[in-house]
Amino acid sequence: MELAQLEAFLQVAHHRSFSRAAEALFLTQPSVTARIQSLEREIGERLFERTGRSVTLTDAGQAFIPHAQRALTAVQEGTDAIDAVRHGDVGSIRIGASSSIATYVLPAILKAFHEARPRVHVHLSTGNTEEIFERLLAGDTHVAICRLTQHPEVESLHLYNDDLALVVAPSHPFASRGRVTFAEAGREPFLFFERSSSYHSLIYSMFLRVGVVPISMMELDSMETTKHMVEAGLGISILPVVSIDRDIENKTLVRVDIRDMEQPAQRDVGVHVMRNRILAPPIRDFLKLLTSHYHIPNPFDGRGSQPIS
Repeated sequence: MELAQLEAFLQVAHHRSFSRAAEALFLTQPSVTARIQSLEREIGERLFERTGRSVTLTDAGQAFIPHAQRALTAVQEGTDAIDAVRHGDVGSIRIGASSSIATYVLPAILKAFHEARPRVHVHLSTGNTEEIFERLLAGDTHVAICRLTQHPEVESLHLYNDDLALVVAPSHPFASRGRVTFAEAGREPFLFFERSSSYHSLIYSMFLRVGVVPISMMELDSMETTKHMVEAGLGISILPVVSIDRDIENKTLVRVDIRDMEQPAQRDVGVHVMRNRILAPPIRDFLKLLTSHYHIPNPFDGRGSQPIS
């Protein structure tokens, strides 16, 4: 089995087209077709169903995708490691992060990383915690920064507590009061994150613990959108403090304390890497910078020469 076959397979699977895959690979369509046919003969299964111009994955093709991705990722990691050793500061790092972390936390950290390693290419992808973790397990990313989650194949480290706060528009009656109860907040139109988000379940459970069922006015998948909706007076919301600092300073939003909150509203955020995997220098450098940013010990030192348990 050759890497060229895997590259052709993943491109056809992505584009759902042999011709577009050929364009992406700078090959002729017959060359791509030949590579796929050769791969199918080696595997002993059809990977694609071809009906006219339509190309769809078979069950075997769908099952093969994550393994093909891991194979190419492993080769790329090896190439990156060799380049980093040869040049000292060349390579790449793929980071997966929750949308809020990517938007409000990582810019300053990545700026510092770029200043230290300007020739390292950074690829940042976002999503919810489940999506980010899936990419890490599939080998699509080197580092995941999201809600702290435990997995036997993953080494995780707590970074910080993602504090949450109730925010309202400056014109809202709560703005002049400064403090309200859960019951009072629950009677207001509430703006939630989409149900697949960990923020949704965390915030909803906070209300339920005190016997309050909030009035869900709207579900959104963007914090920036949520802030604008709150500012427009469409409802109130509980958002990460890191996402609202500038808005509070600019007085476009007002933070309101919840008087009967039994414990701080927060989410544990952590950094995750695959356990026992050798880390290329750019990845180790990023993890060193990340842990020093939060003034915590770096357990990933030494991961460049040999696996650790």
